[in-house]
Amino acid sequence: MKAEIKKIYDAHVAFELQQFDKKHLKANIKEEISAAWKWLDTVKLNEVGSVENVIAFQERNIKNRKLTKHQKEYLVDLSESVHELALKSKHTVADFLDKESFDEIAEKIIEQREIREKIIADIVRNPFYGEMIADTLYDGIKSFAAQSGPSNETVGGSLFNIGKGLIGAALSGVSDSIDRNIKRFIADNLQKSIAKSEQMLKDKLSDAKLKKMADNIWDKLEETKVKTIAKGVKLSKKDRAAILASAEKATHAAIQTEVVAELNEHILNHFFEHSGEKTIVQILEDNDITEKVVIKESEEFLTPFVEKGLKDGYIKERIEARLSKFYSTL
Repeated sequence: MKAEIKKIYDAHVAFELQQFDKKHLKANIKEEISAAWKWLDTVKLNEVGSVENVIAFQERNIKNRKLTKHQKEYLVDLSESVHELALKSKHTVADFLDKESFDEIAEKIIEQREIREKIIADIVRNPFYGEMIADTLYDGIKSFAAQSGPSNETVGGSLFNIGKGLIGAALSGVSDSIDRNIKRFIADNLQKSIAKSEQMLKDKLSDAKLKKMADNIWDKLEETKVKTIAKGVKLSKKDRAAILASAEKATHAAIQTEVVAELNEHILNHFFEHSGEKTIVQILEDNDITEKVVIKESEEFLTPFVEKGLKDGYIKERIEARLSKFYSTL
């Protein structure tokens, strides 16, 4: 590089470096972001993105991505660290969730009366529910008969004698069929009674009683110490690693399913239909991200990096590398 060119080059490098010092940095950040903001207010989402592009990005970076060994080890260590902190905590659950928020959540859940009553109806009317109670009831009858003993004159004792005599000997091989018939009889008759209990369950789970239940839950939560909950969690490092592996496996399996793929595509299509003709700035401002916010956060985030880059000479090296390509051609 010629001497005269070198002088201009050095002056240009010095000028560029000045743009990163404290005196100029904030003004330059504001200027560049304002310029970019005005430009982005002319750029529509559909002009720079598409559903296909987003899905392709997900395919490359999310769908088949698994946690690295380091990430797994770190998450297990983080879990242990948080647990140790919780064991020393002096806070109660109420310190993390205030009563107003709890009441709002409870109220929204309680308001879902139709869903609640449908769940009750589905459970009560499900034959399996009757069969489960029939099995429980039959086991109880058998236990009662056995405890009554052969000499007992109660109905249970009679059943016991019949069971031991006929089923156990004369009707050997038919006992399973008798058991099934008895259970079926109990289940068939129970269904009528269980169906009648539907209204009782609805009454038990009325809005008023659920509200009272929520208040009782809050009373307990308000006084429950975090460390008390933490003491109940007894997980070794191996347990934590196993839980993490299971969660990762389940998540990975879910992501691979056609159902999730369809839902993902539906959400993306809806977003682009809703916002595709909006500019990037409109979309940001719809989400309360304004030019002022971006400028402020850029200043806060970039300043430490710029200061470190200046101190290490990194910024100067990059400016020189970029400018020297041009000045070496003169």
